[in-house]
Amino acid sequence: MDLEEQTLKRLKQGFRGKILLGEPLSKHTSFRIGGPADYFVYPKDLEDLGYIVDFCQREQLPRFTIGNGTNLLVSDQGFRGAVIDLSETFNHIQCKGHVVTVGAGVSLDELLVYCIKRGLSGLECMVGIPGQVGGAIRLNAGAWGGEIYDRLLSVRFLDRFGTLERRQREEITAGYRYTDLPSDAIVVEAQFHLAEGNPKEMESLQDSYMKERRQKQPLSLPSAGSVFKRPEGDFAGRLIEDAGCKGLRIGDAMVSKKHANFIVNCHLASAEDVIRLMNEIQDRVMKRFGVELEPEIHTLGFTSR
Repeated sequence: MDLEEQTLKRLKQGFRGKILLGEPLSKHTSFRIGGPADYFVYPKDLEDLGYIVDFCQREQLPRFTIGNGTNLLVSDQGFRGAVIDLSETFNHIQCKGHVVTVGAGVSLDELLVYCIKRGLSGLECMVGIPGQVGGAIRLNAGAWGGEIYDRLLSVRFLDRFGTLERRQREEITAGYRYTDLPSDAIVVEAQFHLAEGNPKEMESLQDSYMKERRQKQPLSLPSAGSVFKRPEGDFAGRLIEDAGCKGLRIGDAMVSKKHANFIVNCHLASAEDVIRLMNEIQDRVMKRFGVELEPEIHTLGFTSR
């Protein structure tokens, strides 16, 4: 019995959820790029999630929690460890008055539909962001001048040992695509305080945001959203375009001709294609403007960048 089989045997002794071996992560990312994960797991419940977190800690097995994989580039070699998917279990939404409690595996689209039906306003700026609540909380997702932390009341998460913690909004530092939640914490639930709204007006506002997204962003091809963070006082897309990178292509990875801060997968792009293209963009922007672009998309499975 090899090391992987031994690890799997020990994992199955206490884990009650679903385990997939060698699952291609290209099936779980919006880029449609990425090699296999050694173990792709769906915890059955909170106790099961605590078990897998504690197991990974004891076994020194790397772990990663994936949402919709919308802000993620996975290496062509995949991930040597456990990838945890919360979407099949942590998908509850409840409200009491203006307070909405939502599981980390709920998509932002699902949450917004729920809020419109009940006239609960405040998260309309999240429309069109193709992620789940857990990832949006971790990265303080936002658009149209708003961020998800604007309406946050509290977050529940598991620490590295599988212990459940709760933090109130005032206990968390959040900024542009940043929070100070522990890097190895797994968000399981969040609470939001929303305002009373008019469902028709809320829907109209979301429709206008989506119309602008469709006009400006390459939604018809696989991508990971905005590739680089907005530099202070400027826009990454403008710098990339003015540096002559629009339409630049390496392999099947191309800088979108519609929005320069998007890299799209034209057919069968590899992660290496994307990394080389990102490096070329950074080099050209630095040479032209003296600005160092910081990646907004996250990477997984790379030994070095």
